[in-house]
Amino acid sequence: MAAVQKRTTAEAGVNYLKGSKVGSTTGYLCVGGTIVGLPHGRRATTPRGTTPRGGHGTPRFNGLSESGSQFREMPYCYASMDRKPLTPYAMHSHRSRLAVDDAPVPYKNASTIEFNGGIHTCHKKRFMTTNSLAFTGEPCDPRSNPGIVSESVKFQASSAAAVSCDKVSCPKGAPPA
Repeated sequence: MAAVQKRTTAEAGVNYLKGSKVGSTTGYLCVGGTIVGLPHGRRATTPRGTTPRGGHGTPRFNGLSESGSQFREMPYCYASMDRKPLTPYAMHSHRSRLAVDDAPVPYKNASTIEFNGGIHTCHKKRFMTTNSLAFTGEPCDPRSNPGIVSESVKFQASSAAAVSCDKVSCPKGAPPA
């Protein structure tokens, strides 16, 4: 059994690993009391300055956040175009969608708002007030049961709708306005 030798102060700290035979580092550095190995440099296969380390050992920050990469400005792409830019696969990518026509641009100072009731408009009752439409002349209903009151109101509304549409000639199946 070999005797363990004590190291001297010259061999302490960074020099503790001096003469090691592993060869995985080019040297050692002491940072905050922790010994860190210096890696071997990369072979220059790309032009200087384009490697992740800038080609000379200092890290280069590309400054692109996750949201910035997701919402960056992309050229207009669609499925059948020629020479689309290559991008990583994304399920909802614009390069996989069909081409969409541009929205029509309205004329200047032209209004596109239409004020009408559509096909369910009864023009003969257009200017009648709520009182003339809803007033039946009956006395107040003293019943307080909500189920009975709702059935009564439904019945009155359906009978009034049938009578008013017959008199006024509303479109078929349309409730009176």
